[in-house]
Amino acid sequence: MPSTNTHAWHLIGKGAQSGLIITNNQYKGRGQRKNKWISSIHGAITFSLFIKKELSSNLLTTLPILTGLSVQQALLNFNVKALLKWPNDIILNNKKIGGVLCESNIRGDTSKYIVIGIGINVNDDKNSLIEKKLKNASSLKIEYGSDYEREIIISSIVDRLELNLNLFPNNLKKIIHDWEAVCCHINKNINFKNHTKSGEGKFLGLDDDGSVKIIVNEKIERFSDLQII
Repeated sequence: MPSTNTHAWHLIGKGAQSGLIITNNQYKGRGQRKNKWISSIHGAITFSLFIKKELSSNLLTTLPILTGLSVQQALLNFNVKALLKWPNDIILNNKKIGGVLCESNIRGDTSKYIVIGIGINVNDDKNSLIEKKLKNASSLKIEYGSDYEREIIISSIVDRLELNLNLFPNNLKKIIHDWEAVCCHINKNINFKNHTKSGEGKFLGLDDDGSVKIIVNEKIERFSDLQII
């Protein structure tokens, strides 16, 4: 399958209200900012969840926060203590093991559908990551030395994701608090860029709307669109 997110939008266009799409072979996966997400056959997990859900457009930027936290919480069931990098990376031992991509269609100021794509390197070995030319990447198998049942991991993530989504946005403050607790760069100096500027500063955490707070030249600045480099 080229992309589980793309297929989700195809099903939505045909009238589907919700669903879960899983593939063993995603060869045109999409990441943030039009980057490609490359996954291995039978090693990674790649899936998308889509639901009909109305959300105010100003809440949509918090969906990657909720999704990343849901993955982190689910992985604890397997004694995997991952961390999160804003806005959508899953980090383990300072290496990227996965990411999320959240999409929506907006009518007026409200979303009608949301699509959440998740990819995680699970049973990939070092050779497969080298073949994919992934820099600073790893997998659960590499870090913990054992294979995992991918179906059980998917089930655990979906359960946690549905729980958090059912409470959203009433649980937004808790989501932000819990995300900050497992952020790998909280209160650290970072280099960043977006479409208007680049610079460095101290990452303070998230504002109530999920935007980033960074101290730049002794002044707190807020960004809703930011890439940490």
